[in-house]
Amino acid sequence: MRRPILARGLALAGLILTIALGLAACGGDGSGGGGGSGANTITMGGTDFNGTTDVTIKAGQAVTFDDSNGGSHHLVTGSNGTFSQEAGAPSEFGANGTDFNPGDTKSITFATAGTYHITCTFHPSMAATVTVTS
Repeated sequence: MRRPILARGLALAGLILTIALGLAACGGDGSGGGGGSGANTITMGGTDFNGTTDVTIKAGQAVTFDDSNGGSHHLVTGSNGTFSQEAGAPSEFGANGTDFNPGDTKSITFATAGTYHITCTFHPSMAATVTVTS
């Protein structure tokens, strides 16, 4: 008899958490993109980027790379899964790149104006562009 009550309680808690996170994502600090905090987020799936793949921010702002529902990724600047040095890009996207495992979320600050192409060495079709204005 306790199991159905516990299951309903857990389902209700999950629903409340989902609604709270959804409402939090609708808020924002008015920075970049469309003004919401999600505007500066690039989300990864198992083998691709999901949703927004082109983000525009101001120099000194961060882009959040969200692998909450994704797979393993190794992001660098370049294209088609191949590293290419892009002057002014954050060091996290240099030749050594940045590894993401399922569940990882990392915010990376772009200090220098420019256009940066991000690709995954594991999944060459993954392509995102971060445009940084001064």
